[in-house]
Amino acid sequence: MRHDLLILFFILLSSALMADEHSNEAPSFKVQGIVTDEKGEGLPGASVWVKGTVVGAGTNAKGEFSFKLSSKNRCVLRVSFTGYEPQEREVTPGVDSLYHFVLEPSNNALNEVVITGTRTLKPLKDVPVLTRVISSEDIAQVNPLDLQSLLEYEMPGLQFGLAHGSGLPELKFQGSAGGYVLFMIDGERVAGEGSSNNIDYNLIDMDNVERIEIVKGPMSTLYGSQAMGGVVNIITKDANRPFTGNVSVRYGNNDESKYSLSLGTKQGRFSALTSLSYRKRDAYALKDKEGQIEYSYYKDIYGRDSVVADTSEKGMSSVNGFEIWQANQKLSYTFNENFRISLNGTYYNNDVLEYVEQKEQDRFSNYSINPRVYYAINDSHILDFSYVFENYEKRYVYTTSLPSKKVFGDLTNTVRLNYTGYIHEKHTLTAGIEVNTQKLQHYWFDNGSGKKFDAQTYVLYLQEDYKVSDSFSVLAGVRSDCHSKYGFHASPKISLMYKYGVLTLRGGYGMGFRIPSLKELHSEYDMGGQGFFMIYGNEDLEPEISHQGTFSAEVTKGIFNGSVSGYYTRFFDEIALGLTSDGKDQQYYNADDATRTGVDVMAQFRFKSGLTLKGAYAYIDVHSEVDGYNMASDRPHSLTFTANYSKTFGKVGLSVALNGRWMSSVETWYKNSAGGYVKNEYESRTFCSLNFGARFPRGFRFMAGIDNLFDFKDKNVTADQSVTPQRGIGFIGTLSVNIADLLKL
Repeated sequence: MRHDLLILFFILLSSALMADEHSNEAPSFKVQGIVTDEKGEGLPGASVWVKGTVVGAGTNAKGEFSFKLSSKNRCVLRVSFTGYEPQEREVTPGVDSLYHFVLEPSNNALNEVVITGTRTLKPLKDVPVLTRVISSEDIAQVNPLDLQSLLEYEMPGLQFGLAHGSGLPELKFQGSAGGYVLFMIDGERVAGEGSSNNIDYNLIDMDNVERIEIVKGPMSTLYGSQAMGGVVNIITKDANRPFTGNVSVRYGNNDESKYSLSLGTKQGRFSALTSLSYRKRDAYALKDKEGQIEYSYYKDIYGRDSVVADTSEKGMSSVNGFEIWQANQKLSYTFNENFRISLNGTYYNNDVLEYVEQKEQDRFSNYSINPRVYYAINDSHILDFSYVFENYEKRYVYTTSLPSKKVFGDLTNTVRLNYTGYIHEKHTLTAGIEVNTQKLQHYWFDNGSGKKFDAQTYVLYLQEDYKVSDSFSVLAGVRSDCHSKYGFHASPKISLMYKYGVLTLRGGYGMGFRIPSLKELHSEYDMGGQGFFMIYGNEDLEPEISHQGTFSAEVTKGIFNGSVSGYYTRFFDEIALGLTSDGKDQQYYNADDATRTGVDVMAQFRFKSGLTLKGAYAYIDVHSEVDGYNMASDRPHSLTFTANYSKTFGKVGLSVALNGRWMSSVETWYKNSAGGYVKNEYESRTFCSLNFGARFPRGFRFMAGIDNLFDFKDKNVTADQSVTPQRGIGFIGTLSVNIADLLKL
């Protein structure tokens, strides 16, 4: 299948090139101009594109742009630049005069264009599906080494912990585990597994990220299984100038370093961007400051309730490091206003570093190929064909002369044909067909014998975005999944949006649907390798179904933007891992009904002086009870906050950003081997980072940061694996050079 689709892709490419040779004989008409800020300074890297087509350009170091169209008909140019209000203007190709766009700073980011909720480009303020955007400006303020660090400072209600056994990061978001959150890169799902049921979060190279779009809950028709808790779509950078180049070096005193290089071009119809990076962070270990008190509740021999308080000895917990090489390649060619073809590829290699060297070392690797074809039949009807091949592997690499051993292989193919139709200016119809195949080899299958299982899913989806009036719109759709084992299932969604002055109200209902993973179905794993404790899959598992209702109110006035949103989710046949009837082993099973309830509050002020204040709060009420004991370790209250100030002095721009996160304490229970229930109490935690930035002429930028500013350390790192322990103050320095600005290209 993979080879057939690649052959089809290159046939399409060859045909298009032949057609393009003929089209070169037709006349072309130039569109050129300049984009400046309110002070008359050119804006390098601004985006200029023709609405209703696939043609566009980026501005050079002086803010200039130029491209050609095959028609002299009047068209509409849209110009955008991060942090500025976008502009649209009707122009006539071939006119000799330059088009001058002057962009004004924006009070908020609501005019920023997003794509995740609808698969169509749409301003954030007009999207009925509640969407959160982490912009390039937000990313720069945090200056994170990895995705985990960024999300912890930007998303309350989210927490990263360490998976039992592997010690790799695992996620909880709004009470849902990492396997319930769908991570995508440029609209395509990420394959593979780092820790249990979580993706390998190190796959994301933060230097290659333009922005991140987050849709909470199962509110999107377009993405299906594994999106019950939400969708995180990571949008990577494109070549947005005639010449693009950047080199950066990062170093931290806590044994971390990073080196990255990107080079690209956007010349006429051709665009290319190559990104290379090397990242390393050593493993480290932390000791308990004090022993964890465990309260064990049980029935004594007389049937009376009894309790034992035990102060365990101080322990030690280690956090794995990594050594990563990664390369990303983007290629794109625009044949005319209606036809564009692109090819993206990625290679990734991660050697996991352990605090105590073992005889074998984990090595994760991945490569993916993603060709896409965009064809605009006309201004109102657009087709988008894509194919993704991804091969993610885990190997044991031995310190002796033994050859490496493949223990995990996730081979996936995804084919999608998507149609978008703009009908009568009020209706946007999105429809598509999708085929997903997976072949999985897992070390949990038959004790790592190399056994493989496969599954196929065939998908149809239909979504209607109806703008009833300037103040009211409806987004409704249904997704139909047909699985090779579980057959057909339809999941409806609906979202409503109403605007009244400065107030925007959104509400919706979404049905979530998650098919059991191949691991949950077929596991047979000897935990520890001694035959004392087995983990079994369950081929009788039923798919999980959820029903979620959401409501939000958003106010935007001048420099202020704030929102309050709430959600309630009920799960049926939730898949859990628990003890078998004999109490000796564990097996996946469908648990009783579960609920998630939460409230999110966000407020932001952007002052004209350059000061930005932002805060977000999340409350989560998670019930995961067994015999009346709550087993959930989700912290009910969490808060993130940011204060950023930036100012330009002559040609030097200076900035300072304070980012912080607070999480409340929590009590959680687990069942010990004797059948008694044990209560653990985890303390609240607060940590902050402070970053100073300086932007100099000719593309030089320097950032200095202090991580964990107030030297917070968890008292008990051994017991609480639901969060990643803090290791003390860290000092970070980053130097980057924009080669295009350096050479004034």
